[in-house]
Amino acid sequence: MFKNRLAPLFIAALLPVSVHAADCPSADTAAKGFVLENTGARSEFRKAEGQIVKTVNHFSGSPQQTVFSFAGLFDLARFSKSEQYAMHPLSDLSRIVPLKKGAQTKVAFLPLGPDEQADTRWSLELTVAGQESFSLGECKYKVLRVKQVIKRGDEQVDILSVLYSPDLQATLAKVYDEGTANEYTVRYDSIQSLTQ
Repeated sequence: MFKNRLAPLFIAALLPVSVHAADCPSADTAAKGFVLENTGARSEFRKAEGQIVKTVNHFSGSPQQTVFSFAGLFDLARFSKSEQYAMHPLSDLSRIVPLKKGAQTKVAFLPLGPDEQADTRWSLELTVAGQESFSLGECKYKVLRVKQVIKRGDEQVDILSVLYSPDLQATLAKVYDEGTANEYTVRYDSIQSLTQ
């Protein structure tokens, strides 16, 4: 009988003092805010009104930047001491989400700024090329690979692919010069819930 009482104590002594589950924000908790980090940046994501996501970026050696994006997929406005950028969509953005594999959409917009010509129409072409798994530390997310092509009139200005998490409404990585010898990826390495 004495042995039976000691067995649970012996087992308890072998267990770790505390078990830490990974803090993996999900579709259910992302609206409360979360932080993505890599070696040179810390980004705090907060859901704003409707499909707007507000991100505050802290970069090593650079001024803080505030970004307002559409569903965390593409920037609508960026503000810092060195940059003021805004775009005015001319297309109905409500038809973009939810994204589905193979979906293609084109967003017409005007960049807003003192040096921008108001008579030049720009476009952002979005193509959902595929779906994959993406790890941030111990956390795994389903992401969509979305090709983004920016054009001024008919001239291509920029092209990249983003790895986008619909659950988090956040871009977790950007792939530049995809398919070339110069291809490189800028990505976040860790995630945690926002505690403030």
